[in-house]
Amino acid sequence: MPELPEVETVRRSLALELPGLRIAAVGGRSIAMRRPLDVERLATLVTGRRFLDPRRRGKYLLLDLEPPGSLLAHLGMSGRFQLVDASAPLLNHTHLKLELDDGRQLRFVDPRRFGFVDWLESGAETTDPSLEALGVEPLDPGLDDVLPPLFHARRAPVKSLLLDQRLVAGIGNIYAIEALWRAGIHPRRAGNRTSHLRLAALAGAVKEVLADAITQGGTTLRDFAGPDGESGYFAVKLSIYGRQGEACVKCGTTIRAAVIGGRTTAWCPGCQR
Repeated sequence: MPELPEVETVRRSLALELPGLRIAAVGGRSIAMRRPLDVERLATLVTGRRFLDPRRRGKYLLLDLEPPGSLLAHLGMSGRFQLVDASAPLLNHTHLKLELDDGRQLRFVDPRRFGFVDWLESGAETTDPSLEALGVEPLDPGLDDVLPPLFHARRAPVKSLLLDQRLVAGIGNIYAIEALWRAGIHPRRAGNRTSHLRLAALAGAVKEVLADAITQGGTTLRDFAGPDGESGYFAVKLSIYGRQGEACVKCGTTIRAAVIGGRTTAWCPGCQR
């Protein structure tokens, strides 16, 4: 599933192209998705509006429009946006097409239908069920101050705390594993048994690994691609995720793996305590 770096990659790509463009028409088909896609309803709400700078909240995209309102989108497991010429062939599972006034289309493609695109009224972010409970943004400058007391007050494993979207928004399995390895913290270590100093190091590692992944355009393991069709290349830089049974690149110890919080988790017994 696309995590924060992949969504941020999409946001940055769209930010270069969308602002100022007007939605001339809406096409597609109404289908059942994570949230039902109602193409006719969207057409009445967004036709004629212009795009502003897109935003991201956790793993969600907010395509802000003028007059005020937003298209709220989640990529699910296989969703992607395409910004292409209107004459370009349609990919299978293209569910939504926004005709733009420059002759291009913004298309939403999602074979598995775990994503969605929905309308969000201006000011509704604080009450929307997908957004209202999201925690701190991990790229915010204040994470170093917020994360240590937040995690130290809880008995759950640090790995589980990193994946709790109510605490920190946007981190998924790949980047949690990489950040814990960089910080030298065992994924099963309880939050309340981890010092503030080590948790501050974890906050730094989280920001570092996310920034590195964004620079590489995200991680493509299966389906992810940006609006330009390019895959992310951070997979070639993964130091520990998916490398169980191999030697740790830092200390040479054999990497182990176990299921923690329902997700396969790799760690190095030599580096992580």
